Amino acid sequence: MNYENTCYHDPLDEILESVWMLTEAGETRSSARIIETSHTGSADKRHIERLVEHGYLSSGAEDTYEFTEKGNARARDIIRRHRLAERLLVDVLNVRENAAIESDACAFEHFLSPEVTDHICTLLGHPAKCPHGYDIPRGKCCERAQKQIETAVVMLGDLAAGESGRVVYIATTDHHRLDRLTSLGLFPGRVVKVHQKEPLLILILGETQLALEKRLVEDVHVVRS
Repeated sequence: MNYENTCYHDPLDEILESVWMLTEAGETRSSARIIETSHTGSADKRHIERLVEHGYLSSGAEDTYEFTEKGNARARDIIRRHRLAERLLVDVLNVRENAAIESDACAFEHFLSPEVTDHICTLLGHPAKCPHGYDIPRGKCCERAQKQIETAVVMLGDLAAGESGRVVYIATTDHHRLDRLTSLGLFPGRVVKVHQKEPLLILILGETQLALEKRLVEDVHVVRS
């Protein structure tokens, strides 16, 4: 089998994810620990040996493993897709159950193309953290957009009365606040207009008018429209 030109089987991706997360946590990367932390439990020592054979992992002392350069790049892409999928599920699709987030993100990560991944990242405003607070590896789209994002994206509360903006992302890991905002209709893709700023922030979403304290929307970022 030509491994380089074949899609990864799930156990191989899971091993690379496990090695990434163990490295991230500063834990030992022994074969037993790698297998133990794989998502489905279908990975075994043979899969680790295949990754070594094809140059994605290198073996060290005392049954430990390290990424090679191309293994690190591959794992980085997998982790990026997985954590962006988690953000999409939580921020846009309003999924809240941890088990559903994890299983659906695992499914997403195996078929998202680089182009679709970048589109999702852009839609979400190039988020730095997944819903669990882990870093999302940056992509080329993040580098290209950094200056544009700094100037084009503002906090909702910074809009003047009469201005409108399209919600691009909500920069919070507080699920209670996120639930409150999305229940009000403030989620990525929605266009909101500031009607009044004092004493309360009055927003217009479609036919709905909301009167809110400014602190409630301090995590909501928009692009002026």
